Amino acid sequence: MSKILTLFLFALAVASPQITAAEEIEWDGLWFQCEFSGRQAPPDDDCAMLDDDGFLFEGERVTYMKVIDSPETDACKKQRAGQCVRADQPSVTVTASRKGKAELSDNTLGLRWLACTQIFHMTKIKTFYEARPDEDRCFWAGEKYFYLRKYDGVITVED
Repeated sequence: MSKILTLFLFALAVASPQITAAEEIEWDGLWFQCEFSGRQAPPDDDCAMLDDDGFLFEGERVTYMKVIDSPETDACKKQRAGQCVRADQPSVTVTASRKGKAELSDNTLGLRWLACTQIFHMTKIKTFYEARPDEDRCFWAGEKYFYLRKYDGVITVED
């Protein structure tokens, strides 16, 4: 994931897809962007590969996390070793850094930065979610859609 995208995501915090009806999202946990998603296009691998930068949601707190033990050597974008992790990897070790706040609901994610809360509308697509920015955008928000998947494995946080 590019440094700009990583900064943007933190700054905010802080065949064809099958779209399902809105459902309550269980936010608590570690979420990653799908490695092979485009600017406004879902990943073609059903989000089987995740980026190594993620966010841990705990209530209304959000913490930026970085995977430090990915075994991937050439399956990541641009064949960058260790910069992605398989969604079905049984465990990951992460380091925690910056913290922020989020406003979470059943189908929206609100991220606050520079006195403006950007709302993202969440739509479930197979095993992941599309986070589409609201038309009423903060001055710092772009038009990029984020494709996110919750990680279900064991998480070890290293200091």
